[in-house]
Amino acid sequence: MKSIIKTISLLGILSLSIVACKDDDDTSVKPSGHDHDHHHHEQELITTLEVIVKDTMGLAIDTFAFRDQDGIGGNAPIVDEIILEESSIYDVELRFLDESDSNDIEDITIEIENEDDEHLVCYTSSSNDLSVIRTDSDGTYPVGIHSRWSTGGHGHVDLTITLKHQPGVKNGDCAPGETDVEVTFHVDIEH
Repeated sequence: MKSIIKTISLLGILSLSIVACKDDDDTSVKPSGHDHDHHHHEQELITTLEVIVKDTMGLAIDTFAFRDQDGIGGNAPIVDEIILEESSIYDVELRFLDESDSNDIEDITIEIENEDDEHLVCYTSSSNDLSVIRTDSDGTYPVGIHSRWSTGGHGHVDLTITLKHQPGVKNGDCAPGETDVEVTFHVDIEH
């Protein structure tokens, strides 16, 4: 298999909402400007979305990321272009982080997994050359932190990853609930 190359691209970002639900019993200070109630959950900054690409044996191939450490209105975010090979299958894991304080990086993925019955990750591909199947579940509906990606022919695909917060309304569909974060990555499928 060719080595996977990570390149940086600002073309991939379409939109970003940078709030996520925070655990009820977390007593840390809320970020400025994100202090309204969200179904009894505090708001929390998501500055980073990591896409960890593995082969089907679980061996990590590469990590691609969206990073906006200073949030909306500051410096432009950095978005890696995701490089995949054509006619291949990958197991993918997502990590949602708050890296706004380099001395106190918080892995928000843990909170999402603890409240998996209230969260759904949605994937929207601009082409049939990249398909995504969620491989994890809350026991009733998929979650989407873990997924399997299949590539077809070579080309360029835009893939939008959306984290939905769906307390009391989760039904396996992406429509209900609020969007916690949404990022569009440019995916280059190579020969």
